[in-house]
Amino acid sequence: MDDSDRVIESLKFQIKKEIVDNYFADRVYLEEELELLRQESEAYRKEFELLGRRFMALYHALGSEAGCRLTMEVLNLKDWPFYEQYCALADGERQELVKSCRIRGLTAYRRFRNRILDLYELLHQDSVLLQESYEKIQTHLKLLNEDIDKFNLSYDFGLLAAQIEAIEGRGEVISGGLLSPEREELSTRMRFKRARLSGEELPPAPDLPPLDQIKDRLLEIIERICP
Repeated sequence: MDDSDRVIESLKFQIKKEIVDNYFADRVYLEEELELLRQESEAYRKEFELLGRRFMALYHALGSEAGCRLTMEVLNLKDWPFYEQYCALADGERQELVKSCRIRGLTAYRRFRNRILDLYELLHQDSVLLQESYEKIQTHLKLLNEDIDKFNLSYDFGLLAAQIEAIEGRGEVISGGLLSPEREELSTRMRFKRARLSGEELPPAPDLPPLDQIKDRLLEIIERICP
């Protein structure tokens, strides 16, 4: 082997190494992003469960199904979020929902009124934060899938193998760069699947109006249902 042959062999090796290194570097990046997305969605679901406890605390503070119905009408919520879970709780568990809510007011009415207003204010704040997190995760999901599409287009395993074989000067590359059914199967297995988050995995938070927009109507309900 003369010097020119050694140079060519060295170039072949470097080209093949770069192809493989780039492939695995990009694959590791996607795997890390998928894990990050999983962590984000898991954290979101935990916060969503806490939102559920806020809803259930409000149901308990309202004190009756009629009060809940009137309030949900004001909030324009046809489906009462987490109400079935609330109904399944024991009395002691329901009391725990409002245990941390500070009692304010000199009269029973003022304490009843302030508890509901305070709980709703916290509920609205949590809902807004969850909506922001939801949008961020959806954006992350969209960008990640764009990267996955680029990866699958750039690193088709059959084409990579065909490129390496072409560098080696072996084999005849047919249309699509696939030399056998086995290579096509392996290429399919090496592709990244697009990431998906179902409604159960990433449930959207209810869109709630700010307290100042509904306060007057809410106060009317409080006066009607105050025990």
